[in-house]
Formats: sequence, C-alpha cells, structure tokens
Amino acid sequence: MIKGIIFDIDGTLLNHEQAIKRALENIYSLVKSKIPQSTFDEFFLIWKTKTDQYMNEYLDGNITFEQQRILRVQSVFNKWDQTLSSDQAMEIFTQYLIKYEENWILYEDVLPCLTMLEKFPLGIVSDGEGFQQRQKLAVTNIESFFRSIIISGEVGLRKPNPNLFKKCANELNLSLEELVYVGDQLEIDALGAFNSGMHGVLIDRTGQVFEENKIRIITNLNQLLRFIEK
Repeated sequence: MIKGIIFDIDGTLLNHEQAIKRALENIYSLVKSKIPQSTFDEFFLIWKTKTDQYMNEYLDGNITFEQQRILRVQSVFNKWDQTLSSDQAMEIFTQYLIKYEENWILYEDVLPCLTMLEKFPLGIVSDGEGFQQRQKLAVTNIESFFRSIIISGEVGLRKPNPNLFKKCANELNLSLEELVYVGDQLEIDALGAFNSGMHGVLIDRTGQVFEENKIRIITNLNQLLRFIEK
C-alpha cells in the first residue's frame, strides 16, 4: 500500500529548462558579438551539455560548486575558441544566475497535485547544491508541503544511490515499499527508485517515453493521484 510520495525538483516540480532558456536568451544577447558564428540554439544546447558535465563533477566531489559554474562558462566559450579568465566566466555566470532565479516557475499542475496529496507524507530527494535547491522550494512557496527534504550536495550522495532514498524514507517514517518516487529522468529517478525498492514514476511531459515495464509513466502530475489510488 502506498503511504507517501517523494518528488524530484528540477524538471518535475520546477520548469528548469524554461528557466535556463530564458536566462540564456538574456546572456546570449550580451555575448553574441564575442561568438558571432554561433546561433542561440547551439549556445543553448552546449550550455545544457556542459551544465550536466560539470554538475556531475560537482556531485561526484571532484570540484566545488563555484568551480563548476566557472568551468561551465569557460567550456562553452571554448567551443568557439574564446578563452575566458575565471573572473570573466564568473561575471557572465552571475548575470545568468540573476535571470535564472527570476524565472523559477512551477509547472501548472504542481500546486493542484500537492494540494490533493496533502493527506500523504511528502518528501523531496534532489541532486544539486543544498542552498540553491531549498531556495527553489522557498521562492515557489511549496517548501511547507514537504516533511523531508534531502539534497545530494548536503549528504554526499547522489541519485540513484539507494541510501539517498532510504534517508528520506526514514525521515518520513515509512518503508521504501510504501513510497512512490516521481522524477523526470528515467535512469536515475524512476528506475533508480524502483531498483531501491520503491514505486518508480516517470513524469514525461514530452511524451517521448512509451513503455518501461518496471515503472509507471505519466505525462502530467494530475495522473499521479489516480495511480496511487489504484
């Protein structure tokens, strides 16, 4: 019997990609003269790729959170043979961060879903840096919904490590078998939860994943309550 639900943050509750894109539109308008042979679509794709690369380095403990910010920007500009100092890279990232934070917006189905699920103990398990991830929950006014908030950068573990999910389960005073985990990434979220002993749910808002027999796939959070009730 399902007694509690745990959520990912980015791409599940918060429209992370839209926030990145809107912030980068501003940055690209400022730096395009330095990389005139680029297009915004290329800039956006490379930024996302390098973000994932250096965030993984941070989560693995190889670099600091600030270093991943600097290296990310430097690596993006290196694609167009532009070399930036650490100070130059940090200046660009600071401008990006302001716009990124201004565009932290929940998906439209999040508040109705959390409100419907208030009778359940709810938790968060998210990769990332603790202060920033908690800030996202606070700025979007949903922090109070969650009895447990586990951020990888605070505990030295990252998804899909089962101990990350177990820590949240313990704080909710529930077993893994009694919990659903909802996330937007197939391997580290839905399958990671399943392999840890939970019910894995993939929120696939693009409708690109058609079948995976170990987990449930939903296209919006309004479908989650129906799955739980079954």
